[in-house]
Amino acid sequence: DSIVYEFYKHAPSCFVERLLAFFNYIFEVGRIPHSFGHSIIFPLYKNGDVDDVNNYRGISCLDTLSKIFTALLLNRLEQYVRANNLLSEFQSGFRRGYSVIDNIFVLTNLINLKLIGKGKKIYCFFVDLKSAFDTIDHSSLFLKLFNLGISYKFANILKLLYSSAVSSVRNADGISQTFSVGAGVRQGCLLSPILFSLFVDDLPTVLEGGVVVGSTKIRALLYADDIVLITDNRIALQRNIRILERYCEQWNLTVNLNKSKIMVFRRGGRLSSSEEWFYKNSKIEIVNSYKYLGVILTPRLSFTSHISNRISSAKLGINMTWSNFILSNCIPIKAKFQFFKTVCRSVACFGAQVWGFHSYDALEKFQRFFLKKLFALPACTPNYMLALETPLESMQCFSLKLHLKYCIKILSQEDHRLPKILATQIIQKKNLLV
Repeated sequence: DSIVYEFYKHAPSCFVERLLAFFNYIFEVGRIPHSFGHSIIFPLYKNGDVDDVNNYRGISCLDTLSKIFTALLLNRLEQYVRANNLLSEFQSGFRRGYSVIDNIFVLTNLINLKLIGKGKKIYCFFVDLKSAFDTIDHSSLFLKLFNLGISYKFANILKLLYSSAVSSVRNADGISQTFSVGAGVRQGCLLSPILFSLFVDDLPTVLEGGVVVGSTKIRALLYADDIVLITDNRIALQRNIRILERYCEQWNLTVNLNKSKIMVFRRGGRLSSSEEWFYKNSKIEIVNSYKYLGVILTPRLSFTSHISNRISSAKLGINMTWSNFILSNCIPIKAKFQFFKTVCRSVACFGAQVWGFHSYDALEKFQRFFLKKLFALPACTPNYMLALETPLESMQCFSLKLHLKYCIKILSQEDHRLPKILATQIIQKKNLLV
């Protein structure tokens, strides 16, 4: 509709009151404007053949007024979900107070906790759902919402938004004709993340086995459509894979076997010939490296590969901005240091909340690389000079601060939260070993 959000943000109170009355009328009567269901897709080229539509990422733009309306619906839905505990602790995607780091912390510490002892193994199946957000069956979605106790009036508004959903594509030649959208949660809609989370949240309840931590049994961890099945028994993992097969068939989901992998976490040794798993008679690849929620995991939980990868990404950012920003004499040196701390250091230390208590010399070398390049210093410049003459703290100090800050955050969580359960068990285990 070409109306910026600032127009509504700075509108007078009398206008906001009329707008609220309009939204209440929509909700009570159960009718929405046609524009609420229309979205314009802007295709962004990724890579590969420019004539292949699979090489484009679609960005959907919705009517501004409809996004304000769905923001109100989202607020009401989130309150209902929290009040009735409709999302389990195993789902961390797009929830207030939950984060990617929570899942990484839980998974890595669960593995470390269970690998204490000779010959112990943890089996993880990292599941990639093919176009999960775009393939959800609308009838199945509303069935699950009704089963969760969502009111008829609220569900009816959602049905209207989905039944009237149409899209058109904008490119250099203009805007295409509209076409109906018959499956998937609405792209660009504020409600879509929580609706998807509610849709798949019942998966852990149908799985078997799992790993027991205290009084909690963890069978799977979910972050929206990022799913990992967890067990300490190879046979139980195959049973859960078969359960996943039936679950996906029932709810019209597709597992992408090219991207779904199994990793066997262990302290050492080789896998036996019997340690193989199948999904619909297709063998699942067992890997020694997997990127889970941005962190590269290995069977021994070494973060060396992850840190090398993050440093490469951070160096790429430095090189891309070097000529136009870092070398510019118009930019004060203080701003250049701030750029390093805000962008480069944050990229290199992603996940330090989990691994930050370790020291990695590669991170210190990366910081020295930046400083020597910034001041055009020779490679033989003593490290102590860089430490004394620049305002940057060591990378170890920075990553340790992130780790300690996250630990303090965990201790303030409620007792039912998974990170706190894992942290408590680790503390108890270490006390027993002392």
